[in-house]
Amino acid sequence: MLLALVLGALAIGLFVRAGEGMPMSAIDEHVHLDTHVRVHDGEYPHRGSLMTMDLVREWACGVGHEAGAAMAPCDHPDLGPVSLPSGVHTTGYIHYPTYFVVGEAYRAVEESVADPDSWVDTYRRYAALVTVAGLLACLAAAWALGLRGAGLVAGTLLPSASAGILLYGTIANPQAAAVLAGALIGWAGIRWMRTGRGFWWLAAATVLASAVAVTHTLPAGAFMLAIIVALLLQRAGWSVAGDWRPRWWQLGVLTLVVVAPVLAYGRWISSRATISNAELYSFVALDSWRTVASGALEELFSIHSPWYVTGSLGIGEDGLLVQRFLRASVNGLPLWVTIAVFAVLAVASVRVVKRVAATRAEEPRVLQPMQLLTACTLAGVLVYPVLLRTSNALNVGFDFPVVARYSIGFAPLLAWLVLVAVQDRPLLTRGLAVLATATCLGLGLATW
Repeated sequence: MLLALVLGALAIGLFVRAGEGMPMSAIDEHVHLDTHVRVHDGEYPHRGSLMTMDLVREWACGVGHEAGAAMAPCDHPDLGPVSLPSGVHTTGYIHYPTYFVVGEAYRAVEESVADPDSWVDTYRRYAALVTVAGLLACLAAAWALGLRGAGLVAGTLLPSASAGILLYGTIANPQAAAVLAGALIGWAGIRWMRTGRGFWWLAAATVLASAVAVTHTLPAGAFMLAIIVALLLQRAGWSVAGDWRPRWWQLGVLTLVVVAPVLAYGRWISSRATISNAELYSFVALDSWRTVASGALEELFSIHSPWYVTGSLGIGEDGLLVQRFLRASVNGLPLWVTIAVFAVLAVASVRVVKRVAATRAEEPRVLQPMQLLTACTLAGVLVYPVLLRTSNALNVGFDFPVVARYSIGFAPLLAWLVLVAVQDRPLLTRGLAVLATATCLGLGLATW
């Protein structure tokens, strides 16, 4: 009953907020709305495309933008892409078309049954629907993984328990699908490592994530790393407990699924480009490799937690007193979620490493798949920002910090691994359930 109440409050809150005609979010929403408009008109942006006039008019004459007004009035004859503080070119071409094509199907359905006031809010309601689908996927996966009671509540809500995650259910952004993609990969991968069956479900989930966004496939990296470590330890004389039997060809399949779309889409981008990367990204141009090295080191020692707070959810300032109170009260909870989750994973991972290092040759050397996955997932979250920042410098020629929202796809896997690790400690499970419930219910009611 409690879980149904929280999910209902969240769903209603997200859809209400998505339809309020709020200013465009500073988190690249104007770029994604520009892409939505192009797809609606049967086009797709390329490197060098100017912002569409539909987007310019919406910034200048419609919902506006968090960053401020356009540099030309709504009725000015010179109003155009040059009037936008963000620049004349769109970067929407870097995103796969999948999310936006499905968004058109949603728009067609909505417009067939209603008369929306704003095309902007239509795409935001689509994001809300995708976010709710992610919550329901977490519920189904947590149940399938055997979580019950407080564990089921935490397994369902914890992956979305922050304003930084739920924000994407109120704005136009492919990041709205991150929890959904992460839940499918996490469920399929854990099931495979527990039972030894269902590798192709993991591959299929990774294909789906890869078709939406590159960053949505990051959780699959934890399973790829687990395969590598397990196979190397097997060569050193270790055996794997249970029925999980990793193979090199499975690593090859997952690598192909993740990397092939990136390479193919990159070539397609280059074939259509009308300006260079250096021209488009001049504002974050690569300074020196010394800067890249120091930046990569900074990424390594920063926890890119998917649970973070953002003021961009835009609730509480003009709401009722109870809404402002709810918003303020749940603002700090994602920090506690981060501390609880990463502390448990760190302790569990250190124990795994120490046990592997301390095991002597004459002792039984048996690898526990779930313990291995825990260590590999934590390692993946810590290392991927270093690889991504270095890759951006090598392939695109710009140096920019990796943002925490790229980790959102990890949230379901991180949450479920923690719940598995503390399953014999019901007090910790209940504590995580209380944190997740308070955050999600508070945000849901505050946006309602």
